[in-house]
Amino acid sequence: MNGRQPRGAGGAQPGEDIDIDEVINQYKQALRRDPEDSSLHFDLGLAYMQKGEVQKAVSSFQQAVQLSPEMTRARHFLAVAYAEMGKLDAARKEWERVIADEPRHPAAHYFLGWIYTMEGRWEEAIDKLEAAKEMEPKQPRIYHSLAEAYVGSGQPVEAARLWREVLQIEPRDLRARHNLCAVFYDQGMYDEAIQIGKEAIEMGSENPAPRINVALAHLAKNEVDEAERYMQEALQLNPDDLDARVNLGEIYARGGELDRACEEWEKVLKEDPDSADAHFNLGQAARVRGRYKEALKWWQKAMQAARKLPEEIATPYLEQLRANRSLVMMNEGRYDDALQECLAAAEQNPTEPMNYNRAALVCLTAGWMQKAGDYLRQASEVAEDEQHLGTMFMQGALDLKQGRHREGAAMWQQILDAEPDAALAVRKQIEQIFEVEELDEMAEDLAGRGHEQKASAVRTFRTALQPVIDEDEGGS
Repeated sequence: MNGRQPRGAGGAQPGEDIDIDEVINQYKQALRRDPEDSSLHFDLGLAYMQKGEVQKAVSSFQQAVQLSPEMTRARHFLAVAYAEMGKLDAARKEWERVIADEPRHPAAHYFLGWIYTMEGRWEEAIDKLEAAKEMEPKQPRIYHSLAEAYVGSGQPVEAARLWREVLQIEPRDLRARHNLCAVFYDQGMYDEAIQIGKEAIEMGSENPAPRINVALAHLAKNEVDEAERYMQEALQLNPDDLDARVNLGEIYARGGELDRACEEWEKVLKEDPDSADAHFNLGQAARVRGRYKEALKWWQKAMQAARKLPEEIATPYLEQLRANRSLVMMNEGRYDDALQECLAAAEQNPTEPMNYNRAALVCLTAGWMQKAGDYLRQASEVAEDEQHLGTMFMQGALDLKQGRHREGAAMWQQILDAEPDAALAVRKQIEQIFEVEELDEMAEDLAGRGHEQKASAVRTFRTALQPVIDEDEGGS
């Protein structure tokens, strides 16, 4: 375990196998002659660890520590044995004592950092692991653990810096490349994710993870063929990865192959009937095909599956499902049902402005102007002092619908000043609330009264509907 040769073993020659049972017997005989020798108890503990008899190792290390409380090495290995048995509290106490006795003990700092990481105590983990790194600046495993603690604490940039440093120490470290690929993808650095992921693959990595992240990065860049290639490679390495199969379906869908996409999601449901992602995506496919009742059925199953997920995952998932359901119900003219979906989402997450904005959208579409205003006030209260562009858009729409063209257009102009491409992001909401001719008339009214800048803002949002207009004209 530690590369040292047990004392009293007689000294094995290079290439000669050690009979660990014989070694243990020799230590026991020596201890019968001198039961107070703490070093013998320590070496016997190492022999038991080598044999895999951890509980016996614990007893030997405890004897060594009891006889020689200052024996740091025995206390350290006692902590290691506790950790291997899953007794992390006991291990923590021993490593804390090691550090108290020997403040610059890198292994104790490292393992304490590891325990704190397991417990989600990120700042304490970072503190201990930074100390270990300072003592052993060329040890990649410390950098890896420290980087993972930074990821856990929400500091991916620091984690990426550390994994880059690992590659300076060990240029062929695949684990660092795998993790950098994931971090780059999560940060939206798609070119970097593709580059580092492909490096890992070219170096012989058979881990599906970099292929999945490379595929997703290509998909984010709308490079569907490359995305499909790497996701297929990931599934060849691990055909049982249902998440990868869900992703493959999403790649097919992005490429316009809905039938192939649905086949993949149905395969997932055969293996995991509770896959919320597969149910959700099949609902999306049904909605795209105009099969609204079918979409609602799939999403109802997705909601049932999502409720079995951890709360931090289920809450945003359920919000998105309710948002989709409300849009379909609006398309069917079921405004009361659509509003109830929005209010259920708001009840589940009352601090999210979008839930109230969606309720306002339903009311605007239904012509319930007073209710729309009430929900927008709630959205503003939740957002407090922050400018929420979704709420500002809906408030502008309400003002325009109620004839307050100047106020509504001014609100939309504020949005465009902050986010020039905002109109495309709310295309579906514009389509839901306004007729094209209605927006044209509002822009003309503003221009005729000398408010050309405000008229331009309305025209910009109206232009977001141009793809819809073109589709309608192309199909006539």
